[in-house]
Amino acid sequence: MPEQYTIKLASDVPGVGREGERVTLALMPSDVHDPTEIPTYLAGYKPFQYRGDEASKVVLVDNDSDKVRTFNSDDAFRAVPVKGSDSGAIPEVDPKSTLATYKVVNRFIGSFIPKQTESQGGNYNPLMVASRRCRRALDLDREIDVWTLLGTAGSWDASVRTALGANYNWNGGTSSNPIIALQNAIEKSWQQVTEIWMNQQLAHAFLRHAEVRLHMREMLGDNAVNAAIGQVNQAGNMSVDFVIPGLPPIRVVASKVKNETTSAADYVLSSATCILLTTPPGIPSDGEEIASTYTFRRRGPSGTGFEAREVEIADRGPLGGTLVVVSQADHILMTGNKCGGIITGCYA
Repeated sequence: MPEQYTIKLASDVPGVGREGERVTLALMPSDVHDPTEIPTYLAGYKPFQYRGDEASKVVLVDNDSDKVRTFNSDDAFRAVPVKGSDSGAIPEVDPKSTLATYKVVNRFIGSFIPKQTESQGGNYNPLMVASRRCRRALDLDREIDVWTLLGTAGSWDASVRTALGANYNWNGGTSSNPIIALQNAIEKSWQQVTEIWMNQQLAHAFLRHAEVRLHMREMLGDNAVNAAIGQVNQAGNMSVDFVIPGLPPIRVVASKVKNETTSAADYVLSSATCILLTTPPGIPSDGEEIASTYTFRRRGPSGTGFEAREVEIADRGPLGGTLVVVSQADHILMTGNKCGGIITGCYA
């Protein structure tokens, strides 16, 4: 309730009263409070977890461009004559390898903070917020690059591509069976695969599918399906992995990017399912270790692959300001396009 005050007018006041009259005035909150920013309140959106570094492991390098050697699959799988007579000629075999070139692509972005903004107090630290915004811009661009590469059929060898036809999509296709589709795709790989990747929408459709639920119930009982669905729903906050007997771990990519045409938030990974071989962090060195993809990232002065700096700008605005710059450079390379595979047409 507003406080009320009674006063006697010393003279005529137009619209209020005549001299000698008593009038009651209400003191409203707006009369004594000047709205300002609450210093302890700072809300905002948080991106869904980026998982590109898990799918394409990072190898730190010193040079912007170099070559990497990969031995041919024939060295592992091609049968050659090895039998002969005691006096016959010796069969010979030569190792095959090829060199692929990586060339890092620079990513860099800045954010300008005027001096008058930088001097604001409270919970809002303009330099920290600007740096975080720049880093997220780089990370999202990296995430898009990784899942665009892996989610495109042309990135993979023709022998490991699977295209689901009409009625075979997992969100209602009358002839679909996701378990069989995954098993067939895994069998096409030229190496043992380690994981299966799909976006959150496709993972939901996968777990709703009658054939998947039947397979899980036969192996694990009724509770397993509900537990897996609960894990997928948390994909925005943590890495989500769930396991179905007979298949590699299934990992969920929940990251999204704004569609500038529709203004909707689209999944970074398309409706394709990516079947990958990843290896522990490090550089393959024995000629018998490979991954579907590696990322070659410039180490840089920091030694971490990321650089941040502040530049004082004097000729912008009345007081100048600070330009925060964050940079990184890398190249995502399909080092084993026969290791794993892709299933397209999973979601209609």
